Amino acid sequence: MQHRQFAGCVDASTRFLASRADALSAMHVEAAVCGGRARHRRRLVTRARAVTTTTTHDARTSTLEPMPKKLEIGYWGIRGLGAPARMMCEHAGIEYADVVFSDAAAWFGGVKPELCKTCAFANLPYVRDGDVVVSHSTAVYEYIGVTAGADAFADETGRFANAQALAESYDLRNALMKVVYPFNGVTMTKEAFETNCEKHMEKLPTFLAKYENWLKTRKTKWLVRDDSPSSADFSFWEMLDQHEIIAKKRGMKSPLENFLELQRYYAEFRALPKLASYFSSPAYAMPMNSIGGGAWIY
Repeated sequence: MQHRQFAGCVDASTRFLASRADALSAMHVEAAVCGGRARHRRRLVTRARAVTTTTTHDARTSTLEPMPKKLEIGYWGIRGLGAPARMMCEHAGIEYADVVFSDAAAWFGGVKPELCKTCAFANLPYVRDGDVVVSHSTAVYEYIGVTAGADAFADETGRFANAQALAESYDLRNALMKVVYPFNGVTMTKEAFETNCEKHMEKLPTFLAKYENWLKTRKTKWLVRDDSPSSADFSFWEMLDQHEIIAKKRGMKSPLENFLELQRYYAEFRALPKLASYFSSPAYAMPMNSIGGGAWIY
């Protein structure tokens, strides 16, 4: 059962959230024009396994109310690199604040300078745990993994296996980003996207075959462990899901059609009871990529 509490509002001029409220209706985005002082929206979601406070910043947000949390996750209002971190917290059943930035000014002109006092590498996503700030996606996943116990491996072999699987999933994401966004100089037009997306999906089996063979060779249920997913699983599954969604949107066959082990893996992860609340939440309904950032598919 979920309980939501809203306070304040989001300026209707906030481009990412308000101008695309129709596309984000599943997120229950609420926009209203407010005059005067800085404002923010705060949502308190109580779940069976976790308490999540979601705060959306706009460019004029100056202060935040104290939020009950164990960890603080900061990222844009998309799934992107933030989804694995959110899923990891949900799966572990730990309290966390999901801080969502609605535009660049809210991040670069607000929270980032503050975090840089503690962590010179501060970027999105980040995780804040008391006085500790860790930034950059794979480091964030590994920090949460160690904190939550997902990366509590029996020996160093497990740690390095997890690091390899994480790195490979990031390579896959980088390949996809060259197709999804125009700012990389590769996919500058919608026409280029149509061509490049087709080529990317044709090359995708090369990535997937590596993971198929990895699972068969290791003979484990998950990428590293048998008993529970590690941080690499959350990152890789997010990539699988995004490619499944892209294939469906474009009327293509499932990328997993010829990979029986990955079909099993994908389905069993999606059915994890500890993630049921996440998959029914607005966080999972977020766009995969940034609409405001010019993504060709989201």
